[in-house]
Amino acid sequence: MLADLLIHPRLVRVEVGLNVVVGFKVVPDETLIKVSSGKLDMNVAVKISTYDKNAIEEAVRIKESTGGKAIGVTVGNTDRKTIREALSMGVDEVVAISTQYTDVLGTATAIAEEVRSMNPDLVLFGETTTDGSTSGLGPMVAEFWGVPVITFAKSIKLDGKVIRAERSLTPVVEIVETELPTVVTVTGEINSPRIPTLRQIMESSKKPVRTKEFKSSPMASLDSVEPYLVQRKRIVLEGKTEEVVQKLIEALRKEGAL
Repeated sequence: MLADLLIHPRLVRVEVGLNVVVGFKVVPDETLIKVSSGKLDMNVAVKISTYDKNAIEEAVRIKESTGGKAIGVTVGNTDRKTIREALSMGVDEVVAISTQYTDVLGTATAIAEEVRSMNPDLVLFGETTTDGSTSGLGPMVAEFWGVPVITFAKSIKLDGKVIRAERSLTPVVEIVETELPTVVTVTGEINSPRIPTLRQIMESSKKPVRTKEFKSSPMASLDSVEPYLVQRKRIVLEGKTEEVVQKLIEALRKEGAL
């Protein structure tokens, strides 16, 4: 056996646990946002941004398969109930960074600063957030950290310190690979986020949440958000079925819909 190992050293493979940082954002639940007096009513419940849950799930799966650690980082809204959801999904701890500036550049700067201090093997983000939807956070963090970035990954595979990913670029799929450390943004196709059990939810309260404050001057600021309103014509067509169908066709042609 010893002779075989000496003759074929490549057969010996030591798996080292990977440390993964996963970014997630606490956002307003967009399904509850309504328009009131021509303004968006943002006073609604918050949640983890949809694709960020996919990133959390992927980080936890990597942790479970390699024996490493998964650390969450969130900037802006540090709602503890929502942070506990990330912990109950399997994240080991969360760094909650409060700041009065929530532009993408400021967020990326804060996360990159934290990532440099942790020096992880991999940083994961969702492909975009459901509020800002810029898809720029992952690439910005990679640039500030000085590592490669893979965006829109629908699947990833790890082989030692090499990561291979399928990028979803409708209508094509691009296969790329690079060495760790790197930043990856994932799509909703990559997995189905787990639903925590009651026990996991209870145990999440015992996991650490480190709070920090980040101060910087914003490069950009949001002045206002105005809803796009479509005024309905409220035309009522009456008559027999054949007559109504004909009137509808004529109305649609007049509007250029046919």
